[in-house]
Amino acid sequence: MVSYTTVREIGRGGFGLVEEVETKKGEKFATKTLVYPSNASKASKADLRARFEREVKYQSAIDHRHVVPILDKNLKDDPPWFVMPLAEGSLQKELRVDRTLGGSPKEALFDLLAGLEEIHRLGYKHRDLSPGNVLRFSNEDGSIYYAISDFGLMSPQAGVTTTLTDTNVAGGTLPYRAPECATSFRRATEQADIYSVGAILHDIFGAGGRIPHAELKANGKIGEVIAKCTKTNPKRRYKNVQELREALYDVLHSADLKFESDEELYFGKLLQDNDALTDEQWDELFAHIDRQDAAGKSTQALMSAIRRPHVEGLLLSAPELFHALGMEYAKFASKYSFDFDFCDLIATIAQLFYDNGEIDLQANIMLAMLGLGTSHNRWFVERKFVSMAAPSISDELAQRIVTEIEVQEFDIKRQLRRLRKSITIEKDALHPKIEALGEDD
Repeated sequence: MVSYTTVREIGRGGFGLVEEVETKKGEKFATKTLVYPSNASKASKADLRARFEREVKYQSAIDHRHVVPILDKNLKDDPPWFVMPLAEGSLQKELRVDRTLGGSPKEALFDLLAGLEEIHRLGYKHRDLSPGNVLRFSNEDGSIYYAISDFGLMSPQAGVTTTLTDTNVAGGTLPYRAPECATSFRRATEQADIYSVGAILHDIFGAGGRIPHAELKANGKIGEVIAKCTKTNPKRRYKNVQELREALYDVLHSADLKFESDEELYFGKLLQDNDALTDEQWDELFAHIDRQDAAGKSTQALMSAIRRPHVEGLLLSAPELFHALGMEYAKFASKYSFDFDFCDLIATIAQLFYDNGEIDLQANIMLAMLGLGTSHNRWFVERKFVSMAAPSISDELAQRIVTEIEVQEFDIKRQLRRLRKSITIEKDALHPKIEALGEDD
């Protein structure tokens, strides 16, 4: 067993002590140790210990770049403890220095959403999101990323309580706690975490103090996002992280799209200003795409304006055009470079085409996700490919993928090597026909 020497105390709060520690090899980590209140009864200590153990088990079950991993633990010790990577700081500390994060809060916010989406995908709710448990780390190249920690209030389902005493006792960090959690954490759903994200957005973009559990406001388009996140009625908030990410991306990147002609600007604005298009508008849009393709001109800006409601509406109104748009979208996702935040949005839209498309569209979308994920080192996109290429897919689809790889001269061996280097997947996580393509001759 690895031994750790305490270097310094990093923080103390609630029922945990966080310290910087060092191994005999000079490696530095952070430990979190359960702290019992001085007046705690035997029963209270047992409850605290059970909650701490749940925190460790839930956090250990999540393998994601934007969720802080558990590296080591001893739950039999009294008090129990666990080890995690040593963070450079927290979002809370950064906001105290500069609440605009140097005018560029996008990275922190979209990393937070990526981690939260994975938590929700696995059926958990965090229920205590705040800037203090969004930690900052550095990559080997010096770039930074953020990850969610402090799972002391997590629950695998809304009906399981992790509060310390009575099941109706409130918990969570007050300025970020959803109103429905003020009296009972049994009521917490994904929308409780979305409320907390809205409160964090208010820290960055809002003004003045705020009343706990209130609907929060701010000026401009970002104010609309904050208000929807923090609606008093959870059903009026964004229904999931995916929907919130799309809205936030459009607000924070609204000036990023550059259209090359008046005609392209017209269609771009049409998509940006309308969730649904009429049949006539779709016909005009496809005619424009055909003209661009025939002239060898890019449709990147136009495809970048496509959003989930457009795709869902087209599937209902014109399935034949849905297929055509999907094939164009697969080409778009494969051909260009994007900022990391947009990769996740592309993958979410691509999933709609995969779930509802014919076999040729599914194959093209799948390869687009593999190329996009590995070229951008984006875990969310890479995991989309793994789920799309699972052993459960039909042999017909797997064979069509093999054919597309040959036709497109897709370097599948190189891409699968990059995939396995980037994320942890089991050897048999892909359909056998696809697995075989990655094997050495």
